[in-house]
Amino acid sequence: MSFTSIGSGGVRRRMLLIGAAWMMGAVGSAGATGIPQIVHARQNHFRALGRITKSFRDQIERSRPNWRIVSSDTSRLERLASALPRWFPAGSGKGHGVKTRARAAIWERPQAFARAARVLLDRAHGLTQAAASHDLRALRLHIRGLGQACDSCHRRFRARSSWW
Repeated sequence: MSFTSIGSGGVRRRMLLIGAAWMMGAVGSAGATGIPQIVHARQNHFRALGRITKSFRDQIERSRPNWRIVSSDTSRLERLASALPRWFPAGSGKGHGVKTRARAAIWERPQAFARAARVLLDRAHGLTQAAASHDLRALRLHIRGLGQACDSCHRRFRARSSWW
């Protein structure tokens, strides 16, 4: 099936974002050699997570979500969540001429950070399972848990910006 037979430009754009997010999750920071490249790759990974989460939330707010999109989004979200700890190699914090909101606590308390990343992965896995069963109620419940996992990690390991 070609993109033109799928339908609107929004679907094509979504498919491109899906491919880009998958590649970023699969590759991780492997291609990034210096600290600026690692930080930039990490920021792109988080942007991809945000886009996927928005797409997913848009679908579950509908009375009849597109289950293919929901399943694809939750699977990609789980893959990115599993790669998240690798986005923070030692020495990729502040002080290298690159703006980052990653707090030093990530590297000072690696076990706590690993636990927070594991909670995110567990919540993402729950979303993937709920999507596979087409259970909209469970998805809505699990997305709250995912948001709580993100918020908890951000409070401990991400510096606040001037706009929030």
